[in-house]
Amino acid sequence: MGHHPIRAYDFLLKFLLVGDSDVGKGEILESLQDGASESPYGYNLGE
Repeated sequence: MGHHPIRAYDFLLKFLLVGDSDVGKGEILESLQDGASESPYGYNLGE
């Protein structure tokens, strides 16, 4: 894990992702943290 700059936010949201170990929870978190995806609808949910 690298050092990330401190950012100021108006809201802090916490989510609990539940599912089997091979459903891609880690990939979703990584892409949201990196800002790679602006919309969660870009994921292949249900495939």
